[in-house]
Amino acid sequence: MNETPAPQQPSMGLALRHAHLRAARLFSQELAPLDLENHHAGILLHICLLGMQTQRQLVDSMGVDKSMMVRTLDTLEARGLVRREAHPTDRRAHAIVVTDAGRAMYDQVAAAVSRTEERLTTCFTPEERELFHSMVVRFAYAPADEPTD
Repeated sequence: MNETPAPQQPSMGLALRHAHLRAARLFSQELAPLDLENHHAGILLHICLLGMQTQRQLVDSMGVDKSMMVRTLDTLEARGLVRREAHPTDRRAHAIVVTDAGRAMYDQVAAAVSRTEERLTTCFTPEERELFHSMVVRFAYAPADEPTD
């Protein structure tokens, strides 16, 4: 007798990777009318939510390569969404601040985020959506594990 084994559930890592790819694809679709790419929107959201940042702070907090950050900020600055200013306390650094046009774009990007989240979670009830969101946030921002000896 030849029995087919039951399909195995994918690992959490693989499922998270697929979820990330799906979310990035849907977010990209929502951003297309704004002529923004995901990394532009991510940096704009980050600065709007946290306020003035140095380029180094952005690189560190977003885990982005320095050269990629420079190119992205150059693009956002050319579009008038952010500007580089002298840092108020560190003469060696430039502060990245959002312009009025950037704040207006932020509102549109935030709406794109909401639409993306809605599209991503259509398989959940409203209660499941709330639970899923709280669990993902808790998981994503949990303290990093300390290496064991």
